[in-house]
Amino acid sequence: MSKKIAIGLTGSFGSGKSTALKIFKEFGYKTYSADEQVNKLYEDERIQKEIKKIAPEVFSKKETGRCFLEKQKLREAVFSDLNKLKKIETLIHPIIKMQCISLIKSSNKKNIFEIPILVNSGIEKHFTKIITIESRKELRQERIIKRYKHKISVEDFLKIDQSQPTQAERESISNIIINNNGTISEFKKIITSLAN
Repeated sequence: MSKKIAIGLTGSFGSGKSTALKIFKEFGYKTYSADEQVNKLYEDERIQKEIKKIAPEVFSKKETGRCFLEKQKLREAVFSDLNKLKKIETLIHPIIKMQCISLIKSSNKKNIFEIPILVNSGIEKHFTKIITIESRKELRQERIIKRYKHKISVEDFLKIDQSQPTQAERESISNIIINNNGTISEFKKIITSLAN
């Protein structure tokens, strides 16, 4: 049986984590994206019920009368009120942590977990190694604005960026640090060498 591998992938907002995850998947790694899982949790009625207690203003009614959570309103709410951000993180983060630990323990395959909030999560010790991807702020801002087709403003980007762990904090728990400030082909070459 091949050796069990569990890689933690973290990095700054817009640094290239999603691209790295796709490359690892091409090389047979089972992938986990915390961002994707959080989005799924936002669709869960039990989670929505708890979020409604914290920030009822992020919900809108459809013509059917059913309420739905608006991501843009949620971003605006949590980044204008850090108390709400902390409460929602307290709701979401333990579930993400539990999912990761469960997958690491139950799998004998090569796994990679993209987790932006890996610092101080308490699950660092469960990984074989941790990779951090960093990039200059102006490059990351450009990528995010382009990726979200202007649904995230420069102000939103800066607030999200400031809410995350610092580069020094991320690097303090990492085995490998990648600076993604060059071309996409250069970045893909680096990731491919690690995944292969």
